[in-house]
Amino acid sequence: MGTLSIISAQAEAPQKGGTLTLILPSEPSALVALATVAQPVIATSAKVNEGLLTYDYNLHPLPQLATSWEISPDGKRYTFHLRKGVKWHDGQPFTSADVAYSLDLLKKTHPRAKSTFANVTSIETPDDLTAILVLSHPAPYLITAFAAGETPILPKHI
Repeated sequence: MGTLSIISAQAEAPQKGGTLTLILPSEPSALVALATVAQPVIATSAKVNEGLLTYDYNLHPLPQLATSWEISPDGKRYTFHLRKGVKWHDGQPFTSADVAYSLDLLKKTHPRAKSTFANVTSIETPDDLTAILVLSHPAPYLITAFAAGETPILPKHI
């Protein structure tokens, strides 16, 4: 009977609001995966901050903070179009400046981001809802690197 209740609970449609209960193997040392690859932190980070993209079970990218994206034919420019109306916990708007800040910060502090974003030479922010990553060389794996657990987007103003 316990198994049936678990299965039926998983089949229910998601509801907005409520409480998230998360079981981790150990207590996370931080709430945002800014400078660590520890599994409890990565699992928690994805519940605290969002990424530009999320992924299905086949690692196909899906919209999260970015609603759409394009990769240039030469693989050296990734253009992300950001979701409108997103606000931080303090009411400040989410902008492309937050994306640029987050990726620059992660390149300096996160163990994997240093190599993941090694080819990113600059991040252009032509407007509040567009972030363009400029690469020195194509990095075909890069489109799989924008999940919240690995690449959390953080507020520049804090």
